[in-house]
Amino acid sequence: MENLHYHPAEAGRAPLAWPHQVGVVPPEAHCFQPRDARTAGDDPAPCRILCGLGGAGKTQWAARLAREAQRAGAVALLVWVTASTREAIESVYAQAAQEVAGADPTDPRRAAHQFLSWLQRTERRWLIVLDDVADPADLRGLWPPHRPQGQVLVTTRRRDAALMGQGRAFVEVGEFTPDESRSYLRTKLAAHGHRVTDAAAEELAADLGHLPLALAQAASYLTDQGLSCAEYRRRLHDRRRCLPDLLPEHGELPDDHRETVSAVWELSIERADQLRPRGLARPFLEMASVLGPHGIPAAVLTGEPARAYAGGCPVPDASGDEAEEVWYDEVPVEDAEAALRCLHRLSLITLDPDDARQTVRVHGLVQRATRESLDPERLATAAYHAGTCLLLAWPTAPHEQDGPLARMLRDNADALYDIAGEAMWPLHGYYAFNQSADSYGCAGMRPKAVAMLEELYASAVRHLGADHAYTLKVQHQLAYWRTRNKDADASDTLMAALESHRRVYGDDHIHTLEVKGHLAELLGRGGFPHGAVHVFEDILGVLLRRHPDERVRILEARCQIAFWNGMAHRDPAQIAALEQLHDALLAELDAADELVLTSAHNIAALRGECGDPAGAAALLEEVARIEERTRGTDHPESLTTRHNLAFYRAKAGDLDRAVAELSAVLDDRCRVLGEDHPSTDNTRDKLAELRASAE
Repeated sequence: MENLHYHPAEAGRAPLAWPHQVGVVPPEAHCFQPRDARTAGDDPAPCRILCGLGGAGKTQWAARLAREAQRAGAVALLVWVTASTREAIESVYAQAAQEVAGADPTDPRRAAHQFLSWLQRTERRWLIVLDDVADPADLRGLWPPHRPQGQVLVTTRRRDAALMGQGRAFVEVGEFTPDESRSYLRTKLAAHGHRVTDAAAEELAADLGHLPLALAQAASYLTDQGLSCAEYRRRLHDRRRCLPDLLPEHGELPDDHRETVSAVWELSIERADQLRPRGLARPFLEMASVLGPHGIPAAVLTGEPARAYAGGCPVPDASGDEAEEVWYDEVPVEDAEAALRCLHRLSLITLDPDDARQTVRVHGLVQRATRESLDPERLATAAYHAGTCLLLAWPTAPHEQDGPLARMLRDNADALYDIAGEAMWPLHGYYAFNQSADSYGCAGMRPKAVAMLEELYASAVRHLGADHAYTLKVQHQLAYWRTRNKDADASDTLMAALESHRRVYGDDHIHTLEVKGHLAELLGRGGFPHGAVHVFEDILGVLLRRHPDERVRILEARCQIAFWNGMAHRDPAQIAALEQLHDALLAELDAADELVLTSAHNIAALRGECGDPAGAAALLEEVARIEERTRGTDHPESLTTRHNLAFYRAKAGDLDRAVAELSAVLDDRCRVLGEDHPSTDNTRDKLAELRASAE
């Protein structure tokens, strides 16, 4: 059994008074903001591990909990340990052993173990706070014992399994809630004579990602500089300014902060980079820094382009010797996944274990600090690889574009474009952007698709020239979505795209034929079915002569010819022809494919025009079921189907049901498309007509 060494009190030295404290508890931050108890770590476990991103306020919460325990008389001994190294832990333990048990402090390691022995046997209530544990290995053999009268609080950025144990509970300390951020900023700024509105505080807090440390330092900076919240936000959004330029200088930091928020994470990144596989954490964080903060599918960050980017990164030497730099020629998938786990262990990213996609979330300020550490060339390279990863991860089917994966990929593409869109043109890394625009259109957000493609087309002309293949592709996409959005200038855009494609590719190229097909559809929908038939017959002739292997395109052209011939002549014979072609399409494609659904819509329209509205309604009921399953009832295409279904019900004599269904469509179109959208107006007019008929 290990013995304690007692030393008689020096003459004149007062005996130890209880309760007693060892170490210095950090002072409470100015305008300390109380938080939800669950966030604070209100957990009955004897050992609570407050973990989270640097700057989340873990130390302040631990200090608040420690002071509350003292004020309540719940502890006789409070020991505060700044636990950034093993030596620091042993030193404070040794001091505590000397003060509470008279141990010899000249051998800190021995005295530290004597203190742990004292904790194990004493009947006094105690609280040990281990603040800012940097490495779980530093606590090996130094964990306070699990005792009924003892409590332990640990603050750390680490999430390692080594920190877990019997009686220990992890408590995630995240950002402030929006209400907490607003309350903190208003109180903090008011203390310095700044009166701010709730709206101004909310906007600034959102820009800073509700991170407590960032809010405190930004408030101090704008106070010292005499700025309003709006003026500070303008500087914050100015890409020419780096984050350190928008924070107090080192000697002006509030609340005894040791580092600026932009420097807090560098040590975490260095530590993550030293974990196995060494040297990979930083490049994967660089990749994540150019994407969206709210959710990146892990498959994007472990895709081949991301691993290629990481493979060109030097591995730092962790031995301390001047060894040669090691390079990864190839980064295996398992090493990429391990690198993300390293970042998660240091709280630099969050990986949701219950999420099937293993979604990666990164705080926006961590992303910004990481980006600002990169030179322009490396930033552009990271952005190029990130864009390629997004492109490879994108689902291809139009009906998948309103799914959660496509939505997440669009958010990431938007972030990438905002961060590094201009830098990617020289590297030809722009393909993810027109894919995202198409995805917006297919998901029903056609005005958004048009706006994106207008900007993308102007940039493509500027960077690549009007005749570049990518410029022509974007011009065609823009014309297509202007047509689908029923823009007034859609036909002019289509004609301009056709002329560009003819000039560059010639009349018989497949890209030129695609543009001609969209122009033919526009002719037919505009009341010129004979013109549509003529153009589609020309397209079919070229396909048969020059592109005989394009089976689906040939079938599509024949479907269009049969449909527009039927519409031109009100010819019921074309219905059977179109139904046969529809079956041929089904043999090639899925029932939810856009071409198949378009064909079904055309059959229904032809049935209706040829005097069979009940047959048209029956077919559209089937289409509506498919679209509800694959697109949802609010998708613009689904709304069109529902509108047409109600119309044909009315034509078939079921007027009451048609009015009820069309009324629901009007409500949904107002909500989804807006009160003034042409499709909304169309439904409103048709509903008024049906109601008038019913009276």
